[in-house]
Amino acid sequence: MKFQPLSFSWVAVHPEPKGVIEFLGGALFGSVPNISYSHFLHSLYEAGYTIITLPFRFGLDHAAIADDLLSERDHVLQQLGEFHQDLPRFWVGHSLGCKYIILLEADQKIWNQPALLIAPDISDTRDAVPILPVAAFLDAIGQGVNPDRKETQALLKEKKNSLFNLTALISFEGDELAGNQAGSPDESDVALFIQELDNKSGLQLLKQEISGKNIKHTEIVGIRVYKPDGTYSFVDLDVTDAIFEDPQKRQLEPLAIEFLEKLKARLDEIST
Repeated sequence: MKFQPLSFSWVAVHPEPKGVIEFLGGALFGSVPNISYSHFLHSLYEAGYTIITLPFRFGLDHAAIADDLLSERDHVLQQLGEFHQDLPRFWVGHSLGCKYIILLEADQKIWNQPALLIAPDISDTRDAVPILPVAAFLDAIGQGVNPDRKETQALLKEKKNSLFNLTALISFEGDELAGNQAGSPDESDVALFIQELDNKSGLQLLKQEISGKNIKHTEIVGIRVYKPDGTYSFVDLDVTDAIFEDPQKRQLEPLAIEFLEKLKARLDEIST
């Protein structure tokens, strides 16, 4: 897999793609997604997908950023040609990248496009601006995160029975940022998504949590490094964790590919 710059994105074009994935990373590692998430994206590419990923753009107007992401994705697809435009389109997000996907679907700007949410985070102003007095001031003058966590939850409640039929969620037990399935929906964004999307009419949320107290929010982040014999290692970018992992023992990538296949089957069922 080789990424090439196209428009403002990095794109890895599969020679025989069965679908196109738009990947949206989190606030820090998402700045260089083709590097920070390289092993995860390699795995999706090897499963048969063309990968489009746009470097993270910081801002407090999340609704406007989501619209820009959609416009960029469609612009890239246009440049890739008619063949790619006719393929199924998938969204895969990590952390705050998941919020943009949710906002696009809630506003019905994407339709029948499967979405895989990994450790979703729907940050408030205090998360984006860690100096609490500044965050409070921005919220007070109406310049904070838009929409905030409560507004995003309200969107989920309002739209869940007509939308989000092609959604899957992967969470991590040791995630201290997005939370886990056992957490309170008041504090855990993962628990909040499950509370809302597990209680809807239509197709239910596909979900699974990878267990282990050491399976943290950054489980997805890591570099694939090839050896002279053609094998490769997973290099963890989380300095608090082990540096090297056996990629064959990782659960995330096979689970993500499995969920994408299940979402595609749901899409085919809906389409027929």
